[in-house]
Amino acid sequence: MKNPLKAKLLVWSVLFCFPLAVSSQNSKASKLPLSEDLPTVFLLGEHNKRYEEMMLGQSTLLDVCDDNMNFAYGKLMDMMREMEAYAELVEFDLKGINAWMHFFWQPDGSFDHIGFHLKPNSRNVSTDLMKNFLEGFAKQYKLPLKYNKKFSHYSSFSFPIVKHNINTDISRNTAKLNGDKGR
Repeated sequence: MKNPLKAKLLVWSVLFCFPLAVSSQNSKASKLPLSEDLPTVFLLGEHNKRYEEMMLGQSTLLDVCDDNMNFAYGKLMDMMREMEAYAELVEFDLKGINAWMHFFWQPDGSFDHIGFHLKPNSRNVSTDLMKNFLEGFAKQYKLPLKYNKKFSHYSSFSFPIVKHNINTDISRNTAKLNGDKGR
């Protein structure tokens, strides 16, 4: 370019206008609803930025259950038994699968997302098969709870699910203090 003014304008436009255009597009992308770029079922550790954004402001299952741990636990275990029943129906073997799972629900109790990660001690299963199974379950199951906003729960599960009695009578426990502490 022969004109130094045009050359300076070109440099300025590349240095300052292009980053503004990219920044504008990025801010538009970040305003998209989360469900548009986070799949219904995903592996924990993938989509970290969207996962972290989604957790902001989430209520918990315990919030939805008015801080009643027994009630929340009961609802969660009912859902997990339904998951086992669905697995039997579609002939997907859950036995031996150990996973961390993060469930995200819509206010009406339908699933928004399920994040999971198989534990090292889990039976070896294809993550794609597990994703497909969880997607099918998410389509057919609705938690029988309603809330005024989205809510979530993160926990560890091992299959088969064993029902624990929440109201355990500790008077029948066999654990006792040893009176002979010095020996």
